[in-house]
Amino acid sequence: MFGYVTINRGELKVRELETYESYYCGLCRVLKDRYGLAGCTMLNYDMTFLGMLLSSLYEEKEEPAKRVCRPGFKRPLLKKKSKKQLSQTAVVTESLGYAADMNYMLAYHNHMDNWLDEHSFVSLNMVHLMQKNYRKLAKKYPRQHKAIASYIQKLHICEAANEKNIEAAANLTGEAMAEIYAAKDDYWQDTLRQMGYYMGKFIYLMDAYDDVEKDSKDGSYNPFKELYKQEGFEEKVRQYLELIMSCCCRAFEVLPIIDNAEIMRNILYAGVWAKYTRVTQERKKPETTGEGENKAAEKAAE
Repeated sequence: MFGYVTINRGELKVRELETYESYYCGLCRVLKDRYGLAGCTMLNYDMTFLGMLLSSLYEEKEEPAKRVCRPGFKRPLLKKKSKKQLSQTAVVTESLGYAADMNYMLAYHNHMDNWLDEHSFVSLNMVHLMQKNYRKLAKKYPRQHKAIASYIQKLHICEAANEKNIEAAANLTGEAMAEIYAAKDDYWQDTLRQMGYYMGKFIYLMDAYDDVEKDSKDGSYNPFKELYKQEGFEEKVRQYLELIMSCCCRAFEVLPIIDNAEIMRNILYAGVWAKYTRVTQERKKPETTGEGENKAAEKAAE
């Protein structure tokens, strides 16, 4: 589900891109230090954004950390870099540590879902490997653990019932993300909850929009399946997603963030729409579209 909360690379200044990469690689470094090389495979853009958001809000000290990417390790942000740049400085903050822990908890439940839904033995093996660390995190973050576990349980019930209400499953995701965004019990927790709630709804519905064509064919649950059959589907979804993200952005603008604010605005106002643009363009193409046109559309969506 995750991976939609990323940057619009073309609109960032060079220094801003380097700063974002330092947080991305910092999160990867924390995951590796805490959970080994397997932790690096759980890295995602959504938790990078959360780590930067909380670090900037609380004006945390950035500790430099060496980043050394292993040969062959996928580094989507570091394309077009020379071999001399494989070892660079990453930053580590207290909130990136929190984001890494949330990243791990969500990854654990994702593997659990894959085992229950698809009987993936790879995911079952990951569940066994991650269980010990997950139990420690559940004790360390009881509120977040309760919210995530409750969310997964309710989501299964919602999907099993083939809930037609578009809001139902999206609201559940929003409620879980709200508790994840509210890292501390302080003055800003309500605003962070509001931001997390709408971000969670957007992520779930963006994922549903991305998969609706496939889910309609194979019979998998998708809240957009009924709407997908109706005229004006694309426009209705666009307006709905814009409304949700505008609420998220409104909450963000309340926060007294100065450092990295423009990078996060790039993500909230442009980056989150990259996948939507790509999916929309692909659906407009005739089936005979050539490979060259496919690549052009992908480049336009970045």
